Amino acid sequence: MPPSVDNFITKVQQYGEKVPKKLNTKIEEIARKAVEEMSKAAGNFLHEELDDDKHTEEQVMAIIELFPESLSQLEEDNFLPIQSATMSGCRSGARSSVSFVPLMASEGYRLGVGGEGNRGGLLSAMACLMAYSEDGHNTI
Repeated sequence: MPPSVDNFITKVQQYGEKVPKKLNTKIEEIARKAVEEMSKAAGNFLHEELDDDKHTEEQVMAIIELFPESLSQLEEDNFLPIQSATMSGCRSGARSSVSFVPLMASEGYRLGVGGEGNRGGLLSAMACLMAYSEDGHNTI
């Protein structure tokens, strides 16, 4: 039976340098790919599943702390998660994540998302171009 993930990570940290270099390199490569996939999943969650009614700022902060690059993940229309949040809930009955915009902006600013002067991605060029929803409401 394989060990739990937590137990395995502890053992890798404890014994990693004692393992032959070639195997240790392979383990690090696999772990790096796993972290990339988890970060993508976190970014997708911020874009597609984050919901004001179901999630808390504490949960969003935990996602950002675990996967800071998730705030920079572009979705298919080249929107950042903060931009997706500003446009969420525009349609009647659609989920909304707009309450998390201030948190995403402050954390995005801290992490340099969207470049200098773009308020954590809130004011990036794509947001300014696409600032209006289908019904004409300004999403920013």
